[in-house]
Amino acid sequence: MRAFASDLDRTLIYSHRMIDSSTATDVHLIETLDGKDISYISSYSRKALQQLNNEIYFIPVTTRTIEQYQRITLFQTAIQPEYAITSNGGHILKDGNVVKGWSDQLKASLETCLSLPVFIRQLEERMTGNWVERIRQADHLFIYLIIQRDQVSREELSSLFEWAREQGWQPSLQGRKLYFVPNPVNKWKAVEYLKNELGLSYVYTAGDSLLDYELIKYGDYGFVPSHGEVLESYPGLHKTEAHGMPASDEILLSITEDLSLSKLASEQNS
Repeated sequence: MRAFASDLDRTLIYSHRMIDSSTATDVHLIETLDGKDISYISSYSRKALQQLNNEIYFIPVTTRTIEQYQRITLFQTAIQPEYAITSNGGHILKDGNVVKGWSDQLKASLETCLSLPVFIRQLEERMTGNWVERIRQADHLFIYLIIQRDQVSREELSSLFEWAREQGWQPSLQGRKLYFVPNPVNKWKAVEYLKNELGLSYVYTAGDSLLDYELIKYGDYGFVPSHGEVLESYPGLHKTEAHGMPASDEILLSITEDLSLSKLASEQNS
């Protein structure tokens, strides 16, 4: 059995500012918050995901918390994946319920790196200036900072990144959000757990950020939208020709075509 394990934001779903005029009329609103429109998906991607979810495992893999993931109405109604990975790999959901086996395994792994409260305290001691607006915890697993990018120097960010990595934490700057995630809280490790549990023979993967790097690298075939942040550090990854929302369509078309070819080859060999 095959699977498609994919990041969501800026890979399959997009905010309004990432939608250009040529595709603006062919999208579906799939998330609102406090009366504001948050996320959209293209018509083609919506249909392709629905088809994939019927044929193979479609596994959303997101840095969003459980609550943030559940705000995406598409995955609670029209497309209901059996499995989803939230909190950057911190939780695996099966039919909406947390998989305890993975949670117990992760809890043991987290004892090998600097704890969340200590990391936050030491991080705050190292930051200078007023460029951080808020610090938020995500499911008591990691943190992200809402920052003013024009108020912080590249040198300070580089210093913080280097320090974080020495503590066993992975940094990632995505727009105005600066993430710090302990190494065991890892998207690919959660996917690998499911790959072994479900006996998956082949996993397509996709993602756009540094936090998706191992997901992309270790998947059997990994895709990166051409606008992806991860390409700045790893330009050799397989990237789409399309930019923005059309990149999602390109990724899903490639997977759909590959599945069709595999099915045809299997029929000819039987």
